[in-house]
Amino acid sequence: MTSDPWLWLLQANDTAYPSGAYAHSFGLEELVESGVVQTAADLECFLQKQVLPALLAFEIPFFARAHAAAVAGDIDGLLALDGELDAWRIPAELRDASRRIGSQRLDLLAQLDSCPLVLRYRKSSPRSHHLVVTALELASVPVSQAARAFAFQSIAGLSAASMKLMRIGQTACQQIVRRTLAGLGGEIDVSLSQPVDGWFNPLLEIASLRHARAHARLFIS
Repeated sequence: MTSDPWLWLLQANDTAYPSGAYAHSFGLEELVESGVVQTAADLECFLQKQVLPALLAFEIPFFARAHAAAVAGDIDGLLALDGELDAWRIPAELRDASRRIGSQRLDLLAQLDSCPLVLRYRKSSPRSHHLVVTALELASVPVSQAARAFAFQSIAGLSAASMKLMRIGQTACQQIVRRTLAGLGGEIDVSLSQPVDGWFNPLLEIASLRHARAHARLFIS
């Protein structure tokens, strides 16, 4: 990659980075359509009560394991974690969205950094989950910063989708993002001893399942 991992972190997390995430709302579109999320206050509640706990209880601890496997060059470990994510992503639409974004990021990563580890992993699993690909992508960055970058992608992606679905301005949206990111805390636990507790979120899962059968929709997921 670049000799400066922090510049690479900025590039990989830039909104101009073509990950394909802009085409997905991860169930938010259906929540807006059904009236669950209608206002800026609703959006903030959704991010803080649904998305943030999922990041802290499941996504970040799982990411830490994938990052450790990437740092160690453990292809089998990465493949095992990628397969396990299928069991956690119950709605097929969320699994597909994760793999669509992951495969696009992995293809781009192989062009930007054609190192043996990236090429071998891509050959083994070209349609990998977004979380695992991001861990591989940011293996040169310390895990605490890499995990925060992944969390930022998740929150920023939902906020960007909300501006296409609701009457909410950019300033209000950025204020919500700032307050939500503050909920990550000063120090997030990325130790491998932290258990991956999982996060059961029927609201978002049902919304994703309903969205797949919607008569009209703006986003793929």
